[in-house]
Amino acid sequence: MIDRLAFDLREAFPDMDGFSSRNLKYMRAFAVAWPNQQIVQRVVARLPWGQNLTLLERLDDPATRIWYAEQVIAHKKSRAILAINIQRQLHKRAGRAVKQLQGHAAAA
Repeated sequence: MIDRLAFDLREAFPDMDGFSSRNLKYMRAFAVAWPNQQIVQRVVARLPWGQNLTLLERLDDPATRIWYAEQVIAHKKSRAILAINIQRQLHKRAGRAVKQLQGHAAAA
């Protein structure tokens, strides 16, 4: 069905790009992954499409996806750095670092 839709859209809008079957599948995955419009407007819409695809392809957990998206925005990370950070599971190490800092502050 998506292949047919892609064909029909390309026929109807020959001067527009982005209606390949692959892109339509990504668009669908994007809509499923980000059902909350507020999150889309506040976080996800601020990311380039390539970074959104990296988040979609590499992360299943919505909360983890949001964490990485917020990190990209805050620290202006590239798509390549985002992919490396996901591969290295930065979100797990960052959480431990915060807990360690809180523990040291409580001990002082």
